[in-house]
Amino acid sequence: MVLGGTTAEYNRKFATPVVTHINQTDEEQAILEHNARIAALKTYSVELRERFENSEDEKYKRYLAFKLERTNQRLEQLRTEAPSNGFS
Repeated sequence: MVLGGTTAEYNRKFATPVVTHINQTDEEQAILEHNARIAALKTYSVELRERFENSEDEKYKRYLAFKLERTNQRLEQLRTEAPSNGFS
């Protein structure tokens, strides 16, 4: 990246949404946190898949396949459940 850093550094600084609402409701906050968890798991899944594809060690590939499967299961679970605000 020409702007004085790597693409990953740029993404870390500028790709995350900035919340400017001071008076957010608990429901809005829960939705933002839920979406952030989904985005983080998507990123982790992509990184695991890249490592899996580039690995030549069979034992490590089995480990990565297991982690990838568990991550995808959790991602699917989060996608199907409604965000909760932590209050019951």
